[in-house]
Amino acid sequence: LKNTYYFGTNILNMKAYSHILFLILFVQFNIYAQIISYELVESWSEQEVSQVYSNYSIPESVGQINYSVDGYKVLYYTPDFNGELVICSGAIYLPSGINCQPPVLSWQHGTMAHNYYAPSNIGNTNNDLMGVICAANGYIVTMSDFIGLGEGEGIHNYVHAETEASATIDIIKYGKELASEILGISPNNQLFLFGYSQGGHATMATVKEIEANFSNELEITASAPMAGPYDISESQRLMLESGETYPNPGYLPYVLFAYNKIYNLYDDINEVLKSPYTILEDMYDGTYSMSSINNAMWDIGEEIYGINPNDFSPISIFQDKYYQEYLTNENHPFKLTLLDNDVYNFIPSAPMRLLHCSGDDNVTYDNAEVAYNYFIENDTQNIELIDGGNFDHGECASIAIIGAKLWFDSMAELCDPNSSTHEFNNINKKIVNKIDFLGRDITSENNTKTFIYIYNDGTTKKTAKLNK
Repeated sequence: LKNTYYFGTNILNMKAYSHILFLILFVQFNIYAQIISYELVESWSEQEVSQVYSNYSIPESVGQINYSVDGYKVLYYTPDFNGELVICSGAIYLPSGINCQPPVLSWQHGTMAHNYYAPSNIGNTNNDLMGVICAANGYIVTMSDFIGLGEGEGIHNYVHAETEASATIDIIKYGKELASEILGISPNNQLFLFGYSQGGHATMATVKEIEANFSNELEITASAPMAGPYDISESQRLMLESGETYPNPGYLPYVLFAYNKIYNLYDDINEVLKSPYTILEDMYDGTYSMSSINNAMWDIGEEIYGINPNDFSPISIFQDKYYQEYLTNENHPFKLTLLDNDVYNFIPSAPMRLLHCSGDDNVTYDNAEVAYNYFIENDTQNIELIDGGNFDHGECASIAIIGAKLWFDSMAELCDPNSSTHEFNNINKKIVNKIDFLGRDITSENNTKTFIYIYNDGTTKKTAKLNK
């Protein structure tokens, strides 16, 4: 394929090459030992980036357009839950022609069931917004599809903390090396991580894993987990056990089937789910959207069990005997697997900002409060919890994501391609706007404790007003 490059074990498939040549090439490209291929899929000029801002009504304050952007699809090896290497796909967005060392920003995507919506499908999903905007601003942006989505192998390990973290860490490490080769310049040492919904869970899991086991390779500058089920074993579990209606009932069987793959929760699905909900097991193969799965559940509930979709609770899919045993047994295998995937039980050393909206109807705000309280009780420094307001899960996304990006910008070492010296910038820079950390314009500083100055050269300055 044009603009597709292969490394590592793919060379084994080229039978015309000798074993000796393979060894030479393998050593030559040892920095890509786990990268299978990368492909330039789409490029955006600065004008086209500007059009993205316009098409999606993105405020100019989200980031100055300094560069055109190249989006690469990447295939790489990463360990599955059993330690075996599997193929995983992802995306890397690069600021084209950058002449200074850029920081790395890792975006973790939210829940999806169809392969089409994975970040590696560059040019066709909302993940492009994060990649294009942030790369145009001067970041190297990495995104993993996570195992089992996109062009990766197998079924997705949904909200499985260990493999969310390893897949993310691997694309960051390999992506930094790959970016250095393509750009001809190495990234600086700054690393920012953020993600929403499942991506919030994955972000927290990745921070935990990096600080525990990869601090000699990666140093986190700041992270912003957003609206994630960090306390999946209690806060999120109780939300679903309430029996109330739930906007995305397909999330529950997604967890069940993923955890059964990893933890062997049951032998016979018919003992767990009522018929014909058992057909759902075949709908998480990457060819059905979450809306299709939700509709299938609502249709079965209404046509077979007489449950109005407006009254449908996802727990109604369970066999009564199984569900009663689950409720009464604190050591039930399903509960233990949920406990194994809580991600807040550590002490972050890098600054962290939790962003969530108290009106969230998919991931209860309790998750953020439990995590924040745990951190505070254990004397965690540089931790914040920001409530975006009474917005639901979908409405909160843009508020939280913009807020996280602006917060990162206040710390990021981004160069200005239009200026020859920093001295010139300091002499000529002027404040053009003042916003809070959720991207909202500030009309008065009297009631605002923290805000960001935006200057005419695209740089920003974080300001905190101390109480008198």
